[in-house]
Amino acid sequence: MGIAEQGQRWLCLTLLLLGLAAPGAARAQAGRDPLVGTWRLASFDIVTSDGQVVDRILGPHPTGVIMYDGARICVQLTRPDRPAFAANDILAGTIDEKARAYESFIAYCGTYSLNEAEGVVVHHLEWSLFPNWTGTDQRRFFAIEGDRLTLTTPPFQRSGQPVTAKLVWERMR
Repeated sequence: MGIAEQGQRWLCLTLLLLGLAAPGAARAQAGRDPLVGTWRLASFDIVTSDGQVVDRILGPHPTGVIMYDGARICVQLTRPDRPAFAANDILAGTIDEKARAYESFIAYCGTYSLNEAEGVVVHHLEWSLFPNWTGTDQRRFFAIEGDRLTLTTPPFQRSGQPVTAKLVWERMR
């Protein structure tokens, strides 16, 4: 991927995060797509099948935003207590600083498809901070109650037991 293409992707991401990307599409879809809008992270837990929280990979009070505009999705999650690099240069961090930064941030963007009848949304990832997710489909079960959106992953293995990631979001006004 060339520098120009990377720049275009980052610009798209920035515009989407600022709520400026395709505002007409978002308004047009708002009546049909219950996910359209910007949602602030309320909680992010790794849970067992009986609901026991076994991990909070971004700490007890993570922050984040998820944006659906009717066609595209952008997700950014982080620990609020991320330490700054010693140098004020994005490329000059030490290996340890970069590892801590990577471990404390989750981000991806792409398109999505919605199946309201089944309560499923599939995030079609075009790029991701975690390279293994780029080009993949990430299935999520969703439920909306009032201004709260709950997204749950299908079960996956963590420390030898099946768990799911449960993210609760609040609609931003």
